Amino acid sequence: MQVQQHILVILLPLGLVGCVEPFEPEIVNFESVLVVEATITDENKLQEVLLSRAFPLDTMGIYGESGAMVQITDSEGATFDFTHQGDGRYVSNASFAARNGIGYQLKIITTDGKEYMSEEEIAPAPTQIDSLYAERDFKDGDANEGIFIYVDSFDPSGESKYYRYEYEETYKIIAPYWAEKDFFMIEGQPLSPPEILPRTVINQTCYNTISSIDIIQNSTEELDQNKVTKFPVKFIDRGDFKITYRYSVLVRQFAQTQSAYQYYKTLEKLNGSESVFSQFQNGFLEGNLYSNQNVNEKVVGYFQVSSVSEKRLFFNYEDFFLGEARPKYAIQCPILNASPSLINGVYDLAWIDDYDPVANPLNFWPEPNPWIAVPRPCSDCRALGSIVIPEFWVE
Repeated sequence: MQVQQHILVILLPLGLVGCVEPFEPEIVNFESVLVVEATITDENKLQEVLLSRAFPLDTMGIYGESGAMVQITDSEGATFDFTHQGDGRYVSNASFAARNGIGYQLKIITTDGKEYMSEEEIAPAPTQIDSLYAERDFKDGDANEGIFIYVDSFDPSGESKYYRYEYEETYKIIAPYWAEKDFFMIEGQPLSPPEILPRTVINQTCYNTISSIDIIQNSTEELDQNKVTKFPVKFIDRGDFKITYRYSVLVRQFAQTQSAYQYYKTLEKLNGSESVFSQFQNGFLEGNLYSNQNVNEKVVGYFQVSSVSEKRLFFNYEDFFLGEARPKYAIQCPILNASPSLINGVYDLAWIDDYDPVANPLNFWPEPNPWIAVPRPCSDCRALGSIVIPEFWVE
């Protein structure tokens, strides 16, 4: 069977050469491409390597690579083996932490016998986040008011100059039309009025967590001191639903090598997302991985070694907007007359606190009553999050 050839655009990292010159993409033919996502850190934990196989753009196929041999060796001769856990996710057999000044190299052998290697990456010196704090201010002049999340850090050794940031936002959700009771249809009597009984699940307050996807980097290379001061990791518009009640953000600072910094800088210019899969729309960015057997075969992704520091921050809406109107709820909550035809999973039962049958003449089923129907997320917060309180959460 003849295999059709397809065009692949390889974008070489900007900044890895001595000067800035006009950039020309390299054009090659390909059938499929190995995609590697691997960052090991100085945290003593089970490290992970993600392997996928990307197919030509006309198929848009991306699948986990199974059955590969994955191994990391360091410059002192230590070897760390990884085991496939499913969906292209490989986890180290034992916990280990990258050590400052030690070189690490990734080796992959796929089921068809192809061997891939990374360039050696040196673990950078650790740099701690000194402060993580929030301030109310304007973005883009006076166009948008909200909350900035800032980071301060300092490396007295002067070794770490390149940083990348990730964050996880967690926020409280309170359903505005939650009621203590719910409709229960009487079994075998579909035409009979339903019973209104206490809810079996308290689903008024939930929590949701969202991870960052943007590339956020900073460099102190051109500063007199290797000091990060008031670096804006995140801006939250004051009308953002996430800060309506209580909000938390966990910020992770990755000290990285110059080559890793340049790789993500180019990836950001190309797509604006840290996911290597986002490259497939505009071309592929070549990293520090290569085929041991075929110099012309391209590998997508980057093997990175970083030191990590993290801090968590909490604040309430009132801490910055005391006495001011809260943001609007995540969705609109139109109020409808409660009836069995509406209480079907899309709408949910809710309660009017100060019910007035004169003011609410349409709310008469099965007789004048304080019950209404609203879209389910308006009375059941589980449509937007989880009722399980995160372990780290504090009020």
